Amino acid sequence: MPKKALLAGLRPAEKFLFSVVILFILLLVFQFLGVFLAAWIYDFRVSELLAMDTYEDASYVAASKLIQILSSLGSFVLPAFLFSYLFEGDLFSYYKFRNPTGMAPMLLVILMMVSVIPFINYMAEINMKMELPIKALDQMLRTLENAAEEMMVAFTATKSIGGLLVNLLMIGVIAAVGEELIFRGLIQRLMTDMIKNVHVAILVTALLFSAFHFQFFSFLPRFVLGIILGYLMYRGQSIWYPILAHFVNNAMGVVYYYFNSRGRADDMLEEIGTSTLIPVAAVISLTLFLFFGLIWYYQTERFTTRSPQSGRTEKE
Repeated sequence: MPKKALLAGLRPAEKFLFSVVILFILLLVFQFLGVFLAAWIYDFRVSELLAMDTYEDASYVAASKLIQILSSLGSFVLPAFLFSYLFEGDLFSYYKFRNPTGMAPMLLVILMMVSVIPFINYMAEINMKMELPIKALDQMLRTLENAAEEMMVAFTATKSIGGLLVNLLMIGVIAAVGEELIFRGLIQRLMTDMIKNVHVAILVTALLFSAFHFQFFSFLPRFVLGIILGYLMYRGQSIWYPILAHFVNNAMGVVYYYFNSRGRADDMLEEIGTSTLIPVAAVISLTLFLFFGLIWYYQTERFTTRSPQSGRTEKE
């Protein structure tokens, strides 16, 4: 007789509130754990790590990477499997790890994410041109945006293959797996159960996903990305599709910064779809994305059937 999950009887809203509280607690715990461990390994005082705001010190950058990795693992990946066990009774079935995917659909996901870059970049340019009516708030948010960009440049500035692999692990693998388990695997599912409309649930989850990064002037492109990831999860009914898509999106940025730090990259990746190459590139990009997406849609038809309201899936 299968083991009953400890919290299977909770209502979707109760599961959501429980998850948010646990995630917040674990985020704080693993942030502090990361700070103390990084301070010990890299010979910093805790107060120094908390006070430093420059990335010119290589040891500080390394310490910050360690904190980031531990935080992502402890506040996304580990609790995701905990929630699966508590809600479903095992570590994997809640996120549909075992549902079939197929080589062709996975390849099409890669083509979709590569082709959508110019459109996403165009959304980013539109977002950056937005101005808030409150000047002080606008300036504060732009300062935070610049600080986030500075951190990303410092994290990805490496000239070695080893450094590139660490960045791919930190930003590509761990971030993609952790964020997709929580946002598409957990939150989107709970939102669907609460709202009873999968399309609204995907939009709400995409809003939460973009808001979570606390970058207003990157909100629009992340929101669009969140919608794409949401429909990959809904249509494909396997967490592997959004994980792969998220990884490809992040990995392309990491590789770009790697070649840029070696002086072998121009601004092509960042500028495709922006005013430098005219918005027509964004239209072509969206067209190609929809073309690959349509093929992917029919490729996944053989694997699953679903209810249009709940998104529930039955194996054929």
